[in-house]
Order: sequence, then structure tokens, then C-alpha cells
Amino acid sequence: MHNTAIICQEVPVPSANGKDNTDEHCSKVSATNYLIAEKEISLPVKVGAASMLMNVFVVDAKKAQQLIADSGFKVVEIWPGKALLQLLGVDYQQNDLGDYNEAAIVFPVTSPGERKPLPLLGSIWRMARGTLSTYVYRMPVNQSFTTHAGRFIWGFPKWVTDVDIQFGPTSASSKFSDDGKLVFSIEAATGGTASAKPQSAPSLTIRNGKAWKTIGTTEGEGLTFKLGGKLPDIGKIHPLARVLRDLGLPKKPMCTISIRHAKMKFDGPEAVDIGRPFST
Repeated sequence: MHNTAIICQEVPVPSANGKDNTDEHCSKVSATNYLIAEKEISLPVKVGAASMLMNVFVVDAKKAQQLIADSGFKVVEIWPGKALLQLLGVDYQQNDLGDYNEAAIVFPVTSPGERKPLPLLGSIWRMARGTLSTYVYRMPVNQSFTTHAGRFIWGFPKWVTDVDIQFGPTSASSKFSDDGKLVFSIEAATGGTASAKPQSAPSLTIRNGKAWKTIGTTEGEGLTFKLGGKLPDIGKIHPLARVLRDLGLPKKPMCTISIRHAKMKFDGPEAVDIGRPFST
């Protein structure tokens, strides 16, 4: 049975911690200071050490746009009818928000009023430079504190579930399961010695009826880039896995990227009504 209906309806983001309401655990103290579950967090949030991997896939642009239609963002077509999908895994080791694992389902997009990149080369060029906006569709983590902080400060669609990240000398893997059901498992080559120069990229999210834009800066050592890659393992039961399957996965990625020693910085967000342009 074709499951197009799944792609057209919103797959709910589970609550941050059972029945806990993030807004009841957090408050904004000043322009750069927040109280998250009784702990003060100051901006920018800095990550001193992390390891990350990403698979980039080419998917049907129409189906991807149907999935994110309520966001007000538009998927970037790398060529007519084809959009990009990114599956990520990040192992945060030294982070103002704690030591935790994170996965993500992400779409490169344009926001209202933003100029579209030129097909193919324009999209690839902006992605390589780190200037292509990305809509964070889902961002599961395995710790509660970062869930509340990520939701309240930046609007990230986080919840607590099972995320396992493994980094070896020649390959890395990220496995994301929810409620005991596999969503995705990806791999990427490691072992590269290139440096990742600082890139400041906009991350876009939707929360509480607002569109949020956050600039995050990433740099690091041990960058590995490979064309193609290993076929991902996509679940069959979980609603998010079925969404990925309707987008055409499992298929081999267009490319894989890993950074063994990454550093990051996250500034404060800008929030506007859905469908309105950002000021920056």
C-alpha cells in the first residue's frame, strides 16, 4: 500500500520528557541568559569537542515539499524535481549543554524572501560554503536537559530517545531508534586529515507557531568527504521511518561527510511569524 498520506500529515514530536512541558521548566532571564531546568545558560553556547557524520541524499522535491509545507520554507531543488535530504549523527563530548548524542533529519531550504540558489552548482556551492539554510525537521537526542534547552532557546524539535554514535578509524555510524523501533542507521567514512574551516550556517525550525533562525558555526579537524556511500538501514514500522521510505530511502547517499574533532558555537535565535521573512 502506498503511504502518501503519511508524507502529507505532521508526525508529532514527542514531549521532551514524558508529560513534562518545556516551557514550564525554562525562562528567559535576559537577551543572552536563560534558566533551563534551574541551570543558567549563557549565549553563545559553545561546543569544545564533538564528532559528527552526515549522509546527503537526493529525494523527490514534491514529496519533500509536501512534508514541510506548514513550515513556510521551500526545499532547494538541486536540479528540477530533486531536493536534498540530510541524515546526521553528532556525539557531543564537551558542550555547555552536556555530553550527549544527537541525530537529525534535515532539508536544505530557502526561507520567505530568500533568493533561491542556482540549480545544481549553486546549491552545491552554497552547501560547501556552509551558507545554505537548513530546516531541522526532527532532532532526537538521548538526554533530557539538552532537549529542554534546545527547544526553548532555539526551537529545535528535540525529544529523548535512543541515539547511538560510534567513531572508528575507518568508519563512523549513527543509529536512531524511537520507542524500540529503528528509524535510521547511517555510516560514513573516517580517517581523513583535512581541516574544516569555520562555517556559519543558518538552521531553521518551527515551534509555538513561530519560525526560528539560528546561526551555528562549525569547524574542526579530521574531515572526511566521500562521494557515494553505504546503503542506510531504514526502519519499516516507525512513522518517521515510513516517511523516509516514502521519500525514496533506502538508497545510496550522494555523499558522506564526517568530522572527528569538531568545535561549534550557537548564537541566539531570531523568531518571526511563520511565512514572514527574517530580518537578517
